[in-house]
Amino acid sequence: MRDNFQNAVAIIAKQEDKFIKLVESSKTDVLFKNELLFASQAMMNNDYLCKCATTNPLSLRNAFSQVAAYGLTLNQSRQLAYLVPRDGQVVLDVSWRGMVKVAVNDGAIRDCIVELVYSKDKFEYRGKRQSPIHTFNPFDKKADRGEFVGCYVEALLPDGRVHVEAVTADEINAARDASELWKRKKKGPWVDFEDSMRKKSAIKIARKYWPQTGSKLDGVIQYLNTDAGEGFSSNEVPVEVVERYMGAADVVETEPLPTSNQVDQPSEPTLKPEQAAKPEVADPAPADDVIEGEVVRDGSQVPPPADLPAKVIKKVAEVVRRARDANSWEPAFEYVSTWPVDARDYAVTQLKAAQYVAQSQGE
Repeated sequence: MRDNFQNAVAIIAKQEDKFIKLVESSKTDVLFKNELLFASQAMMNNDYLCKCATTNPLSLRNAFSQVAAYGLTLNQSRQLAYLVPRDGQVVLDVSWRGMVKVAVNDGAIRDCIVELVYSKDKFEYRGKRQSPIHTFNPFDKKADRGEFVGCYVEALLPDGRVHVEAVTADEINAARDASELWKRKKKGPWVDFEDSMRKKSAIKIARKYWPQTGSKLDGVIQYLNTDAGEGFSSNEVPVEVVERYMGAADVVETEPLPTSNQVDQPSEPTLKPEQAAKPEVADPAPADDVIEGEVVRDGSQVPPPADLPAKVIKKVAEVVRRARDANSWEPAFEYVSTWPVDARDYAVTQLKAAQYVAQSQGE
């Protein structure tokens, strides 16, 4: 146990320079020494966490990098985020409070109320622009409040308006039933922290309806849905729920993306029928960007290494797409930094190219 603990702390300690650079580029305010202390305290009290950290150091480094990227302290008294063992890996479990903090810090909202509603509560929905009337005795036992019927997220927008999103129990249960851990093992946070997971799922849905969503919150949700196993893992969720969750009318089947330490066996991202017959074309790379001794001119295409598996190429395309959609590049570079050399170099090339194009277009 002691050796596992010391090795785990050493893994984090070696991340100091990278952590500090990520804090600066992400404009967050967490301090490395404080977070190292909080992480050490968490591992000191959890033998299994230490074991996962030492047997899967890539997941530990990835989880700890999220702290820097999103500014979520591991201080347990704040109840924002925790390093936890999950399915043999270390993940950063972001609480619903942590998600709200990221949204506020990112300017997407000014404040947020997230409440679960039960059948015996008095609840009156008054539309998306007025606070609902919700009356219940907070000292009642949960069982005395009746059956869980849903959750509402009341956000105070930057312009002072209120936005209320009412999410039904069916929608939340659909997200639970399709999450990776629940679907495979019927265990994990949905069993241990059901109320918190219900609130997190409601926020994931509600944030799609905020005028400003914030790239950092999108990054947190992407991490939770992929690395942390909280996302949709199959196409067995009702289509209307997926449409609402994704905030888009054109929904296609999806599969879970692999964690950073599983890039050698990645799942394939969704392709529309017209895309299935041909691979994605890489974005042009920046002018005069030197890649393995070759100068890549603006507008050219960088072919992948001949021996790079097709699934890895598709995985890279998905990472690039998400980084571009969220306009969040640093976490993407950090995410691929732990991949095997060939996959990492190709991913970095594609990310740099896409970032250049986005910046040149003023995105």
